[in-house]
Amino acid sequence: MNKMKPLFLLLIAGTLLVSCDKAAYRKTPGGMPYQLFAGKDTTSVKVGNFLKLEFTQKINDSTYFSTVGSLPLYIEVNGQSNPYDVTELWTLLHDGDSVVATQMMDTFIKRAPPGQMNPKFKKGDRVMTYVKVLAVYANDSIKTVAENKDRDAFTAREAKVVEDFVKSKKATVQRTPSGAFVEILEPGTGNLIDSGKYVSVNYTGTTFTGEKFDSNIDPAFGHVQPMSFTVGSPGMSKGFDESMLSLRNGASARLYVPSMLAYGGNPPRGSKIKPFENLMFEVKVIDVKDQAPPPPANPAPDQPQIKLQ
Repeated sequence: MNKMKPLFLLLIAGTLLVSCDKAAYRKTPGGMPYQLFAGKDTTSVKVGNFLKLEFTQKINDSTYFSTVGSLPLYIEVNGQSNPYDVTELWTLLHDGDSVVATQMMDTFIKRAPPGQMNPKFKKGDRVMTYVKVLAVYANDSIKTVAENKDRDAFTAREAKVVEDFVKSKKATVQRTPSGAFVEILEPGTGNLIDSGKYVSVNYTGTTFTGEKFDSNIDPAFGHVQPMSFTVGSPGMSKGFDESMLSLRNGASARLYVPSMLAYGGNPPRGSKIKPFENLMFEVKVIDVKDQAPPPPANPAPDQPQIKLQ
């Protein structure tokens, strides 16, 4: 999955576990108002450290992003910061500290290069950023051990959530090696699709709540044409790609894909998919070839959100 875009990192933040009325507001050198709530630990943050952070970001009164219940955010303190941004605060913090910051989108919009602002942010919006420092790591090696442990634990919890959802549907499914679930609706014919085969499929993607976020058979999404790719090659999300190995030419299936096998915390910009949201796909295999054809002289633009961005 992709790393978060820098501007997104400037705007996301975490859950505060203390009351917000016990500290006076201050301002960063860049003019961002914030409140700092000191923890009990005296371990200070230094350049070169890595932070494990819990983040929540609210636009006005609506939660836009939160790591609560999912994976914490790990970042490197590289000594660089941006004005009017939480990155100005990193080296002022200690393990266990919490921060509440207030940012007005009018200021961000004035400073952002054209086309760089997320369309969800509008003039007049107020962004409340909540950060809690969960741990401070001296180097990347120590951070990586902790991060992998958190990732494995979250992946296991998420797999159980998806499995319970599938059971609630009373669906007969196959489980892929990585943990996606495939419900065969029509079996198709011939051999199972193998890695390296070039497949063409029609699909519709929805969230577990039933909200449609993409389709190549619905004209509303602007790309009514088959999606073709080589199975097992880089570019497709792992859950979708791996599910092809359970299908045959002409098969129809419903795929249940945990977020960590889809987009994790980094859904496509502007999409309806939330960070760490589990997804479903209705898929129809319409063609299987031994290999990809030569590229056309004027290739069509990429359409599917299923591709890694």
